[in-house]
Amino acid sequence: MSLPKHVELSQAVKACKNKAMTIDDAAAEISVPDYVVPMLVRKNDDLVIEGNVVMAKRESNGPVIFTLLAFIGIIVIAGLMQ
Repeated sequence: MSLPKHVELSQAVKACKNKAMTIDDAAAEISVPDYVVPMLVRKNDDLVIEGNVVMAKRESNGPVIFTLLAFIGIIVIAGLMQ
């Protein structure tokens, strides 16, 4: 059983070093015509096209940083109360 083409495209782009590849390279990687790649990108929320390049969206570290700062704040407050 093979994966859907938009999932194959997502995995191929994310496997690249810079998490980006040209539309031509992406089409060759998943064996589809060039004009199909933009349709596959529209189906996938993790990818975006800028110019002639398919890129994986960068994940935000905001919630992780907020949680870390909250724990540090709790530790500091607990240390000041002693």
